[in-house]
Amino acid sequence: MKLKLLFLSSLLLTVSVFAQNSREIIAIRWLTRTLIRMGEPGIAKRLSEDYYKNRTVRFGFIKTADGNAETGPGLNGKNYITLSENMLTAAELDNFLKDRPYGDKSNLIGDAMTVMHEYIHMDQTVPMNYPRWEDPAWQKTDKTLNNWVKKIEAEYNVLRKTPESKEKTAKLNELIDIIKKLNAEAVSVRSSIEANVKNKTLSPNQRWLIDDTDKRIKAMLESQKKYVDVGKMIPESPSAKKEKGHWEVVQVVAYDKLATGDNNYSLSAGDGTLKAKWSLANDVFDITASYTVPPKKIYPSDKIPVTISVTVNNSGDQYSANGDFALFFDRPEIEPGSVISPVSLTGKIGKKEITGYIAFTHKAGIPPNPASSVDVMINGASLPTGSKGARIALIAVLYNGRAAGYKYVYEWKDSW
Repeated sequence: MKLKLLFLSSLLLTVSVFAQNSREIIAIRWLTRTLIRMGEPGIAKRLSEDYYKNRTVRFGFIKTADGNAETGPGLNGKNYITLSENMLTAAELDNFLKDRPYGDKSNLIGDAMTVMHEYIHMDQTVPMNYPRWEDPAWQKTDKTLNNWVKKIEAEYNVLRKTPESKEKTAKLNELIDIIKKLNAEAVSVRSSIEANVKNKTLSPNQRWLIDDTDKRIKAMLESQKKYVDVGKMIPESPSAKKEKGHWEVVQVVAYDKLATGDNNYSLSAGDGTLKAKWSLANDVFDITASYTVPPKKIYPSDKIPVTISVTVNNSGDQYSANGDFALFFDRPEIEPGSVISPVSLTGKIGKKEITGYIAFTHKAGIPPNPASSVDVMINGASLPTGSKGARIALIAVLYNGRAAGYKYVYEWKDSW
């Protein structure tokens, strides 16, 4: 009987290890594919060899609140890269990623950028969290992001000039997915550079390419809003000329600042993507919220479809925390975390009425409610009746104990 129990225990352990390795293999496969897609075949090859052959890349728990990887020497003196277990989400999303590798639920662009950053540390002698080691790593990250944006920009400009076809639309959809992820990454990189200079991890007064990166991304996003084939932006209402006016974006505001010493949290806010992370001891509560970027103009007759989604990466179970993501209209002075006169975006799941709201929790096995992704609608008729100069705001807010947000301030413009 004892022999049978030992055999069963060994079998269960083998199955568990095999399942873990299977997840890691899928994650490595997606990381290498993404690196190759972004023009980094050399790093893709190195990552594959270091995981399978050299065993110097592994997955594990990352202690720092805003870290996705750590690099340092092992017992044999060699440097090892430990990638966050959150990256194993790629294995769980394998079927989704086959259709949309860089869609709303994907973190592959950010994870691939992390790999690029950590390989600078891999080649350093005893890498530490000081300017001597961090300056070259962040310079590489900044330059890599700029190069990736230029690569996609070139592809996008060439593709836009080709004849219309289903194949063209499919390729444009993939490029727009990548552009949005690069935009979110640019927000994160800028925030990290500023924070690291402030805490003296990075040297001040360095030259960065992030402004050029932002400019290129903004130009592509503006261009795609005018391009209906992409399918994300809705064409101007056919009845626009007959309507007395419309709401038009006049200001956008990002909210991602934390109080000094608020070290358990990190926030980032970009056009279409919000991120919030909390960690304490062995617990990590990491959330990415995405939403369809709203149009610059909204007419009273418009019915504009919007998708909102949340991806939650949890580890640890010592603590319990909850959060939510919401997209709604309110008064222009409102900041994320407050409401006065909210106007909800509405939709349905089956026969159930829903709004632009998703709740989630730091508890294993409990999915977001009502779902991790929902389709709602901006109904122009539900907005206040406009008069010249009046303002409203569309507010996206992600909360997990602290609030990250993005606000679009609309002003009423008369048509005649």
